[in-house]
Amino acid sequence: MTIPPKIWRDYDQAELDRQYNSRGTVPDFGIYTRQYAEATRAARASLAWSEASYGDGPTDRLDVYAAAQPGAPLLVFLHGGDWRALSKDDSGFVAPAYVAAGACVLVADFSLVPAVSIADMGAQVRRMLFWVWRNAAELDGDPARIYIAGHSSGANLVGQALMTDWATDFGAPADLIKGAVFMSGLGDLEPVRLSFRNENLKFTPEMVDAVSLLRSGERVKSRCPLLVAVGAKETADYRRQSREVAAYWRGQGNVAELFELSGRNHFDAVIEWADPTSALFRATVTMMGLSR
Repeated sequence: MTIPPKIWRDYDQAELDRQYNSRGTVPDFGIYTRQYAEATRAARASLAWSEASYGDGPTDRLDVYAAAQPGAPLLVFLHGGDWRALSKDDSGFVAPAYVAAGACVLVADFSLVPAVSIADMGAQVRRMLFWVWRNAAELDGDPARIYIAGHSSGANLVGQALMTDWATDFGAPADLIKGAVFMSGLGDLEPVRLSFRNENLKFTPEMVDAVSLLRSGERVKSRCPLLVAVGAKETADYRRQSREVAAYWRGQGNVAELFELSGRNHFDAVIEWADPTSALFRATVTMMGLSR
């Protein structure tokens, strides 16, 4: 009997592919994406919101869910979708609880694979965050209180934003990001590159090194608290990566808190973040200096 070769850590190709097949961890992931879209429609119907442009490109758009009071913290949400799917039109479901807590919630669009690389996607997110900082007053927000959150592939974009040298590259405050939430995400994209998913994503080793938080070493410039969350029903390697992201962030001299969400899978962990009764929600509003 031939033993299959190890591809990543102790995983052969079949097991590596299983570990990084997020859709394969639930019977029907479409249940959750439909829930995202339906709850977004409800949020748009119940909240004051508008669309803004942060650039000239067709995807340089974000939805602004206004806070009740001016000078509110600005919470930017970056959706998931394997860097290839979903949009702000599926992602406003995160807004109601945070608006009720006193935040202005910004749900961003950005270009997707294969139209752009994930490094290009990260650059677009950086431009967007700089725009948010410069235009905070027009959004009735506080430029000194910008927070970011991302789910799944959006968590990778959070990592890329945290690797940004805001002072050198943008002439903005070095602490432009005051806090971040990293949900069901990956700090190291090398196992994704080695998995079946790379047929669509086309990651190269150089790209993986450039955009992986756990490979960034001293390139990380941000100093802020980080909340890391992962569903208890996610695969072992997703949970391991979440633990390593939290440990890495602490090793950089920052505060990090890890949440393993009981009963949650890859697709509904973000729903718990938007639930005002959850510990993860409470930790997020506390990080922003708000109370429920």
